Amino acid sequence: MTHKIINAISSRSVPCWGNQKKYIAVHYLGVVGQAHDLASDGCGAHFYIYWDGTIYQRCSLDAVPWAVGTAGYYTQKHPEARNSNTISIEMCCKCDGNAASAEDKRWYFTKETQEACAWLVAKLRHEQGIPSTNVLRHYDIVNKTCPAPYVHNNGYKTSWTWTTFKQRAEEYFNAGQKLELKPGMKVKLTQDIAIRDGVSTKSQQAGYVKYTQLAASAKKKCRRLSGNKTKLKKDSVVEIKKVTTAFDGSTWVQIKSGWLPVVVKGKYRVKAV
Repeated sequence: MTHKIINAISSRSVPCWGNQKKYIAVHYLGVVGQAHDLASDGCGAHFYIYWDGTIYQRCSLDAVPWAVGTAGYYTQKHPEARNSNTISIEMCCKCDGNAASAEDKRWYFTKETQEACAWLVAKLRHEQGIPSTNVLRHYDIVNKTCPAPYVHNNGYKTSWTWTTFKQRAEEYFNAGQKLELKPGMKVKLTQDIAIRDGVSTKSQQAGYVKYTQLAASAKKKCRRLSGNKTKLKKDSVVEIKKVTTAFDGSTWVQIKSGWLPVVVKGKYRVKAV
């Protein structure tokens, strides 16, 4: 199952930029209703998911909306997750009880909202290289009851528990790993990757392609590292010439300027285009 993301990206009301994208935080909207905008003070999230599973992206991933901070009121619980390194997802919710209180046990999500969120979490993990352990509830970052259904964990109506949500997101993630890499295919890098002059073997690590040896057109997609090494930049699109499996099970692809290790320890560093 795949879901469509509606582009509602705007820089309006974004308070800060430079998100490091190391964590994913799941929230609930906190009111009965559906919306996908930032507040005028910059509070909000990158994504919003409606009751029918429609996903709206309100901010670019480089944006830093006010989403998981203490706001001078809550207590910080997580040692590292902050607004500046977290992608936030708001799930629109319903409540059969007191919608003015997060402590009411009758908040719930539709199945469609949860399926879409699990899919989105898996997609972001693939694209940004985020591990499962870095997928958090807002509640795991500060002491706020958010998202209420996954803090109460009582499975009210159609709500899952947080454990069930994480399991479903992992299923989507594993299904997305079945990307068949083959010659002639074009892929986009989801992170910077050093270009090597061959494939590493058990006895010898492959060398690095020298930046000064690249054509002028290739240099535009690359960064020069110390020692004249070359890294191909994230979001670069390359065409695969050859695919091989290294001694450690990692997958390498040959491109025009050298070799790239694109699947390491089961995690993809590229996606299809």
